[in-house]
Amino acid sequence: MVTAYDVATRAGVSVGTVSRYLTGNGYVGTVTQQRIARAIEELGYVRNRAAASLTTKSTGLLGFVVSDLRNPFVAEIASALSQNARATGYGLVVAESGNDPDASLQSLELLRAHGVDGVIVTPPESPGLNSALVAAARSIPVVGIGLRTDPLVSDTVTSNTESGAHDAVTHLLGLGHSEVAYLGLDKQTAGRLRGFRSAMAEGGPQVKAREIFVDQLTQADGVAALSMIIEADDVPRAIFAANDAVALGVLQAANRAGLRVPTDLSVVGFDDIAMAAHSAPPLTTVAQPTADMGAAAISMVLSRLHGEERDVPPREAVLAARLIVRESSAVAATANGKEQPKQ
Repeated sequence: MVTAYDVATRAGVSVGTVSRYLTGNGYVGTVTQQRIARAIEELGYVRNRAAASLTTKSTGLLGFVVSDLRNPFVAEIASALSQNARATGYGLVVAESGNDPDASLQSLELLRAHGVDGVIVTPPESPGLNSALVAAARSIPVVGIGLRTDPLVSDTVTSNTESGAHDAVTHLLGLGHSEVAYLGLDKQTAGRLRGFRSAMAEGGPQVKAREIFVDQLTQADGVAALSMIIEADDVPRAIFAANDAVALGVLQAANRAGLRVPTDLSVVGFDDIAMAAHSAPPLTTVAQPTADMGAAAISMVLSRLHGEERDVPPREAVLAARLIVRESSAVAATANGKEQPKQ
């Protein structure tokens, strides 16, 4: 491995001069800077951040504990975090748990053992992970994306999922749908479930709400859920899915069964992943601002590390969620004075 001593020898300067050049602490003349830069390029020198961290107490790395990178929304968050970290001179280390609470805890401990400067975490929560995050927050910044510690010691970034879900269901009711089914989780997507319930309550006694819970928020779960509903001959005319992956699964199962979307079934998702605009038909959904969420999370970590907000109480950034109407939702058949198709 090429060392700073090798660079100093090639450039004809002292190791201390190379150190000042690398850290930016202290004066190094223009000509000397050029000689050091040329030596670094010729030797292919890469600064040993692990060794430097013994002095600086910083590794320049941030950790991201994520549940499942196969979830497109989570992958988009990871990309936004990575871009924003890189723009500020930090690297992002991603540790996936595969939706296993024990693996989430192990990932967090591994990141801390490698000395990350801060950690960002997404659900699902668990008692063990919560305790570990509370302990971690005593020494490094912790930010939850859609996750809060108990007691609240972490900063939080989220979107207004309840408001977004309310808008989505109100949209379906406004199209004349008298029966709307919620397809998702009960706890992890609690804000979306609350928004569904409040919108349905505002719809009055003439509308019927159904709640169908799946094991996970995957496309396969959406396929399985609608297939089971079709087999029971009890298909609603409108579905609000807790995320786009489930909604895309519903579209897939509907197509297999010969159901026409949106003629026979209106479908609305949540997240606005890249695939949503290109599904068949394009998916009506609620957009979460992943780029802004990533920027806010990185900003919160860095303000704790370097800024005047190091010792302020836990903060929460709540970003707006926005309904995007595409072709998977349409006026209910009965709203046009026609008889709804039977299964």
